[in-house]
Amino acid sequence: MSVSDDCSVTMVKMLPTPFTYFSISPMDAGTFMVSPYNHERPVRTVDVHGKQGDFKHKLLPDKTYKIYESACTFIPSTNTCVFVDRDQHTVYMCDITSGEGHVVKSDKIVKPRGVYAGPNGTVFVCSNYTGAFVQISPRGDILMSHDVEMWAPNAVSLSGDGARLAVSNSEIDNFKIKLFKVSS
Repeated sequence: MSVSDDCSVTMVKMLPTPFTYFSISPMDAGTFMVSPYNHERPVRTVDVHGKQGDFKHKLLPDKTYKIYESACTFIPSTNTCVFVDRDQHTVYMCDITSGEGHVVKSDKIVKPRGVYAGPNGTVFVCSNYTGAFVQISPRGDILMSHDVEMWAPNAVSLSGDGARLAVSNSEIDNFKIKLFKVSS
């Protein structure tokens, strides 16, 4: 895909895949980390040539997830896969270089859904049932929790300049995106 100066988007290649992916995140210029559903591996890799691979880490559960039960992202600055398990209310942070990691559980994380690689190796996670998002440090510590005053937040992202944070929800008949100013 390419985006031109006038913001038109052009597909440059289509990669057939044998699985459906719920989330996709770049690992580097040629590889993506994906979370499939209805597959025995909760995290996989796909490169720009279509080659698929299993991602294994000692912390990741060995189970098949259905749609909306999990998601992942990759933090390039720390070589960390971040995987959320909705039903276990758990965030797994897996360092792919050292093999170490952190399991994050908190009453602030209930039915996690969306996950986004933030600045300085942090990660943002939507806590679907608390109406909030949490920011987690690279060491697995919860840095903050922010109530977004909407039911079922399920996706979070930071603007390119880091000045705004967007959160969307999945409440039927009441979909919305909220923008928040980020101050340092």
